[in-house]
Amino acid sequence: MSLQFLGETGVYLPQKDAIRITALTVGAHIGCFATRSALKAIGCTPDDPPLKLVDRFEQNRVLFEIAAMIKYRRSTNPKVSTLLIDDEDLKSLEPTPKEEPAMRPASVAAPRKVRRRPAHLR
Repeated sequence: MSLQFLGETGVYLPQKDAIRITALTVGAHIGCFATRSALKAIGCTPDDPPLKLVDRFEQNRVLFEIAAMIKYRRSTNPKVSTLLIDDEDLKSLEPTPKEEPAMRPASVAAPRKVRRRPAHLR
């Protein structure tokens, strides 16, 4: 099952210290809340006014929608009505950093494997 997000702007709810967006499923609507830890993960500070929080959220909205879809699909509760998106949900979307191979000088390159001729050809 998939979620369809409404095009409305996120709404900051001070009593929950979160931003809410709404998603629709075939039989219900689901409130998706971007928690304070998720807002902090995208660069918001506790001193930011609500308008700045919502603006920053909207700049990263696709990230939150993807996190909500993943969390919804992994949910074991078929009648889920609320999804809390936190910083861990966003971190799971970040690609794992690839370690760059250390540059080795040619003289320190791995030793070459010597190929031996079969005994009958020696």
